[in-house]
Amino acid sequence: MHHLVPVSESGGNTIANLIALCPTCHALFHRGEISRDSIYAWKSLLTSLSQAFDQRDIDDLLFLDTPQPYPLEVSGDGVVKFSRLIGAGLATYGLAVHDLGGGTLRYRLSLTDRGVHLIHAWKSGDRVALAKAQGGA
Repeated sequence: MHHLVPVSESGGNTIANLIALCPTCHALFHRGEISRDSIYAWKSLLTSLSQAFDQRDIDDLLFLDTPQPYPLEVSGDGVVKFSRLIGAGLATYGLAVHDLGGGTLRYRLSLTDRGVHLIHAWKSGDRVALAKAQGGA
């Protein structure tokens, strides 16, 4: 993605150069309270996620980043629910508990290092960290 140039600074009215902001965020950006790097990071994340994930997947990614008192354990259906994130290398799972009596398998689910880096780069608005987390330079 190229550098975004505000329309007020002769930036183009093209999809690649625009991002929808609510009136409050738009005003905060123009007052300098939201940095250009944060806007760039937000658009970059939205662009990359919208190409591969839907809102549910984004919610699941954010959920996995929420501090939990215990490691998250799910059934096989739970693993399937997170399969897009697992397939994208943002989440991982492993066998946690095997109940020999009932045949129930439980899997421990967590973010991968790549998933953690992506979420933290997104939340911080760090353009360089976001590019690295997305596999760029």
